[in-house]
Amino acid sequence: MSKRVIFRNADGKRHTGMRFLLLAFLLCLSCGRSFASTCSGTVQTFTLTLPSSISVPRDAPVGSLLTNWVYSTSSTNLWSCSANNDAAGVSGKVGPSFTVSSGVTYGSGPGGASVNVYQTNIPGVGIALAGSLYHGYAGWTSWNGFNTSWGGPVFSPLSGTFPMGGQIAVALVKTGAVTASGTIASSTVLQLAPYTSSGAQSGQADSYVITAVNVVPMSCTTPDVNVPMGTFTLSDFPAVGSLSPRPAAFNIQLLNCPAGVAVSGTQSGTIHSVMYRIDPTNGLAATNVAKLSGSPTAAGVGIQLFTSTGSVFPLASLQTLSGFSGTAGGNYTIPMTARYYRTGTVSAGPANTTMTLTVSYQ
Repeated sequence: MSKRVIFRNADGKRHTGMRFLLLAFLLCLSCGRSFASTCSGTVQTFTLTLPSSISVPRDAPVGSLLTNWVYSTSSTNLWSCSANNDAAGVSGKVGPSFTVSSGVTYGSGPGGASVNVYQTNIPGVGIALAGSLYHGYAGWTSWNGFNTSWGGPVFSPLSGTFPMGGQIAVALVKTGAVTASGTIASSTVLQLAPYTSSGAQSGQADSYVITAVNVVPMSCTTPDVNVPMGTFTLSDFPAVGSLSPRPAAFNIQLLNCPAGVAVSGTQSGTIHSVMYRIDPTNGLAATNVAKLSGSPTAAGVGIQLFTSTGSVFPLASLQTLSGFSGTAGGNYTIPMTARYYRTGTVSAGPANTTMTLTVSYQ
C-alpha cells in the first residue's frame, strides 16, 4: 500500500513531494562546483645587498654589468595554496620602484635568461631582475625576467595543497653614459605573490628591497689647448704638400685620472682603457689636413698634426692611450706637433682653426 511522504518546512505547514523535488534541485546547484583556491603565508621583506658604492667608467659599453648578480635565499615554502578543481600558482612583477624600461635587454642573466633592464634614478644605470619560481605541482621554473604586470607559473584545474616559493636575482647594468655622481636609494624593486583564479593575491605579496648604491663616474680632466703656430711667408710653401718649416709643439693632457680596482665579472671598479680622437671642427682640406676657419682667412693651406715620432696623426680616428694604468690612475701626456700644409694656391691672411678632442673611458 503506497503512502504519500509529507515534509514540513520551518513554518510548520504541510508540503507535498513537489516541494521535495524543488529542495533537491536547489541542493544540487552546488553539485560538481569548484571552490576558489586559498593561499596562506607570512608577508615578508627580503633584502638584496648590493655594493655600497660602484665606480663606473663613463663610456663602458651599454649592456655591460656594473655589479655581479645578487641572489635572494631560495625558498620553496613562502606560501601554501589549497585548490579544489581550481587555479593556483605564484607570480611576480617589477616595482613599485623603477618600472620604466631603459630599452636595454641583458642577454646573459642567471641560467642564460634574457631580461629587461629598467631605469634607475641615475642616468646611464639600469636594474635587471630575474627569478626562478617554485610551484609544488611542477617544481622550479627556468630563470626568467619580470615585467610590470603579474606573471608566473599558474596551473588549472588543480586539487590539493601545494607549496609556492621562488628565488630572485638583481644586478645593475650600464644603459648609457654615466656623467654625474648620485645615489640609487634603497627601494622595493620586485614583489612575489601567490596566484589564484581571482588573480595575484597582492595582500600576501613578499617584497624584495635593494640596498642603496652610490654611483661614481670615472673619467680624467682634459684641459683646453692653445697652439701658437707662428708666422710664415708665402715662400715657405713652394709646392702643394709643403710643410711649414717650424713645427709647433704642444701637449694633450689627461689629468687626475682615478685609480681603481677592477671588480671581477663586471665593467666597474676601474677604467680599463682610454681611447681618444681629434676631429677638425671645419672638416678636412686634404687627407688628415684640417681646414682653416674664420673670416677673413688665408687660402691654400691647412693644418696637419704629427705624433711624437714624427708620423702623421690620423684625424677623426680613435687612438688608444698607450701606457695607461687604471690601477695607478694619475696624469698622462700626449706630445704632438702641428704644421701648416699647403693644399693649393696660397694667399696671405690669418690661418686659424679649431679641433675637438673626444676621450672615451671604458
